[in-house]
Amino acid sequence: MTINELLSKDGFGVHKFYNPKVALYGYNEGDVGVAPGERNMGMGKANDYYSSNACDSVGDNRVVYEKASFLIDSRYKVLQVLGKGSYGTVCSAIDLKTKDKSSLAIKKVCNIFNKEVLLKRAIRELKLMEFFKGHKNIIGLVDLDIVYMKPYDGLYCFQELIDYDLAKVIHSSVQFSEFHIKSFFYQICCGVKYIHSADVIHRDLKPGNILVTSQGCLKICDFGLARGINEKYMNRNHRSSNITNYVATRWYRAPDLILTRKPYGKAVDIWAVGCILAELYGRRPIFIGDDQMQQINEICKVIGTPSKEIIFGYGSTIAWEIFSDPKPKYQKKNWGDIYPHSSAKAQDLLDAMICWDAAKRFDIDRILKHPYLEDIRNKDDEVEMDQTFNFSFEWKVRTLNDMKLLLRDEVENFKAKKYRYDNKLESL
Repeated sequence: MTINELLSKDGFGVHKFYNPKVALYGYNEGDVGVAPGERNMGMGKANDYYSSNACDSVGDNRVVYEKASFLIDSRYKVLQVLGKGSYGTVCSAIDLKTKDKSSLAIKKVCNIFNKEVLLKRAIRELKLMEFFKGHKNIIGLVDLDIVYMKPYDGLYCFQELIDYDLAKVIHSSVQFSEFHIKSFFYQICCGVKYIHSADVIHRDLKPGNILVTSQGCLKICDFGLARGINEKYMNRNHRSSNITNYVATRWYRAPDLILTRKPYGKAVDIWAVGCILAELYGRRPIFIGDDQMQQINEICKVIGTPSKEIIFGYGSTIAWEIFSDPKPKYQKKNWGDIYPHSSAKAQDLLDAMICWDAAKRFDIDRILKHPYLEDIRNKDDEVEMDQTFNFSFEWKVRTLNDMKLLLRDEVENFKAKKYRYDNKLESL
C-alpha cells in the first residue's frame, strides 16, 4: 500500500497534507534549537495558483513568474506558490523538457548574498547534496541557478517535489503496521550509513527532515548543520564554533550535545535515530522539553538518572549544575511499558541507541545487523561512500566576498555538469 493510499483512508488529500520541505528551506517558526545568528524562516501557506498569463518571457530563455518574483529557465513552468517566508519562496513546477513533465519544487533563497550564516549553510548543503547524489534515501538536486537582478535576485534550488515528510505521516491518525515502521526505520538507517561512511554527521535528524514519497521511499534532507568528524576538522571546528550546544532540534538532541562542549561523533545521530524509532511506535516525540533543563529531565524520566561516573565524564559545569540540584532520582522504564505494541527486538534496539553513554550506543552497522531488521534487510541497499567529504572549504573562505565567489563557482560547476548530462541524454 502506498503512502497516498494510507493517507487517503485518513481523509488527507495531497494538498491538505502537503509540506513543501526541501533542502535549504530553513526552519519553520515553531522549530527550536536554532544556532545563534540564524533566524527562523517560517514557511506559511499560500493560495497563489498558476494562470496562463502568470509567466512572461523575458528573453535569454528565461521567464518571469511575478507572483513569486521568480526568474527561471523557460524549461520550467511554475504551477503554484507553496510557501513564503522572510528568507525565501517555494513554488511547485514542472520540467517541460522531460518526457513525463516531472514535478519539481523550486526554492528561491532571498537575502542570501549579504548574510554570512546563510551563505555558509547554503554552500555546505549544496556541496553535501551533490556529494551524496544518487543515494535513494538522500534528497538530491535537480538544478541550481543564481539571479542577481532585483527583484528576482536569489539562489534558486530545484528538487524533486515530495508530498510528505515523516513528521506529518507519523502524526496523522492513520494506522500503519509493524512492517511500515521497520521499512521507514530501515531506510533511515541506510541513508545514515551512507552519510556516516563519508565521515559526516548530519546533526539535525528528525522526522521533519525526512521526506516521504507517495510510494513510501524516505529521503533525508537539510544538511545545513552537518559537520565532519575527522580529527583535523573536529579540532579546528571545536576551537572556532560556538554552536555546539544548539545543533539539532531540542527534542532529538543527544544529551552529550547538551551537557558537554567536548568534541562529539556519530553517536549524536544515533540518538536521534533512536528517538525517531520511538516516535514511530508512540506517534509523538518521546522527549518533549521546553528548555535544556527540562529536556534532560524528560530523558531522565525514561532512561533513568545517569550515574556519577557518566556525569563526571561529561566534564562540564552545566552537567554538574543540572544534576546537583535536589530533584527526584529516576529509574529506567521498560520500553514495553511505554510502547506495549513494540516487539522485544525493537525494545532491545531502543536500549542500544537511547542511552546516556555515547560510547555504548550502537553504530549504524550494528543497528543494521540487529535482529530487529533481519526480516527486512537487503544488504544491497547498505552501500557506503568510497571517500570522505572534505570540509576544508569552510575555513579557507575568510570573507563574505570569498563566500559569494565560492557559491557562484558551486552553482556554475553544477550547471556545467547538468548541461553535459542533458546533452548526453538528448543524443541517445
